[in-house]
Amino acid sequence: MNRIYIVIVSLILTAVSLTAQEQPTKYSLRLDEVVELAKTQSPMAIQARHQLRAAYFSFISYKANFLPKLTLTTQPTSWDKSIRTVESVRKDADGNDVLVTTESKTNTFTSTAGLALSQNIGLTGGKVSLGSDFSRKQNFLAENSDFSTQYTTNPIRLSLTQQLNGYNQLRWDKKIEPLAFEEAKQRYIVSLEEVSSRAVNMFFILAEAQVQLNIAETNLKNTEELYRITTGRYNQGTVAEDDLLRVELRHMNASSGLSKAKVQIASALNRLRSFLGFRDNVEIELLIVPEIPSFKVEYEEALELALNRNPDILAYQQQLLEAERRAAFAKSQTGITMQLDATFGANKTGYTFKDGYSPKYDDREGISLQINIPILDWNQTRNRYRQQQSNLEVTQAQVQQSETNFRQNVFLEVMSFNLQEDQLRIAAKSDTIANKSYEISYQRYIAGKGTITDLNLADTAKDEAKIGYIGALSRFWTLYYSVRQYTLFDFQNKKPLEEDFDAIIGE
Repeated sequence: MNRIYIVIVSLILTAVSLTAQEQPTKYSLRLDEVVELAKTQSPMAIQARHQLRAAYFSFISYKANFLPKLTLTTQPTSWDKSIRTVESVRKDADGNDVLVTTESKTNTFTSTAGLALSQNIGLTGGKVSLGSDFSRKQNFLAENSDFSTQYTTNPIRLSLTQQLNGYNQLRWDKKIEPLAFEEAKQRYIVSLEEVSSRAVNMFFILAEAQVQLNIAETNLKNTEELYRITTGRYNQGTVAEDDLLRVELRHMNASSGLSKAKVQIASALNRLRSFLGFRDNVEIELLIVPEIPSFKVEYEEALELALNRNPDILAYQQQLLEAERRAAFAKSQTGITMQLDATFGANKTGYTFKDGYSPKYDDREGISLQINIPILDWNQTRNRYRQQQSNLEVTQAQVQQSETNFRQNVFLEVMSFNLQEDQLRIAAKSDTIANKSYEISYQRYIAGKGTITDLNLADTAKDEAKIGYIGALSRFWTLYYSVRQYTLFDFQNKKPLEEDFDAIIGE
């Protein structure tokens, strides 16, 4: 019985828990709250944060190129058992050279290990390394076991590798990579402003759907009352049949409009809910705040901010540097190319481990200069350089045009925003007048002094003015966040848009 009791209680608690989880959560949100939620938890914002982290790790990887690296390289096992053909020249009885071919059996076991500390040279683009090598080779076919194992050591080895063609990849990286990371940081702020703009758009889509639903519900209620009154007047013979039909048709359209409004608000709610990363059991009601901040944006100030902070400007600079780097590399490959390799150190060979590291070492010195001289390449390398030069000139023209378009876009966005405050006031006044006009027409019709045509026109004007006001409010905030996106500046609070990148990267 106790077990049955425990099972029953567990099932009841589980059912209560599941029921609680299915209960919808309701939010009443203003525009600024929707924007903050989008910047915090929307999938777009999360993606932007991961893109910033990827850029950060790429920048850290670049900086590591200028730091020393310690590398252990080893081949612990290498067994070779084979038959090899060896050719040699010998003298015959007459003193003539004779090619003699013999077969040699091999059965060896080799182990190697090396430790090297290397450092790239940022000034020249070369590489220097300091290392130590060790190898042990055991010959299983040796006749004398005392000489079956051979140790070869390089206790110290200093190596230098340097290209002598005038191209330094590290120097170009030092110009480009910090600029790319700075662009990534500014691009992250722009991405958040894009998220904000998207949130504004979805907010007002749902807000308009809410207004449409309110309008549809009010229209249905009003047309029901009008249809009742008009039917009574028709029965009394004071209203023509065509007026009654118009009222009946408007009542049917209002009923159909209500159904459409419910579908539209469900669709807009799902889109906003998905954008904000909410689950399906979250209900959202939007609170439309009619007040807007009153200020103007000076074009000269906005342009200066945009040119100094917008990542597109940094991207244009990076494009030019990349094109110049490709042209410099192509130029370095024309004509004679050279590479210098030098090695200095000591080595030793012995048949015991102790002998391999005995104090008496042999000097190990080596230097090589590799020279490539194109004799007949049909001007291939020179044409590649000319191609990169042409690409550089194209990039310069494209960047110049892009900067011109950028300035024009900033001008248009700023001018449009500065006009929108007046447009919003006009829309608000139109909404007030249209509502008042409808009330007058409605009361006149109820009193039997107005026509159904005048009432229908006033009703349509009222609905259009309400939707027009929501549209004007949407355009104001859309343009405001667009200006912010260009300038990375909050003109409402008079401060630059900034983020704690260390905290974001360290999450």
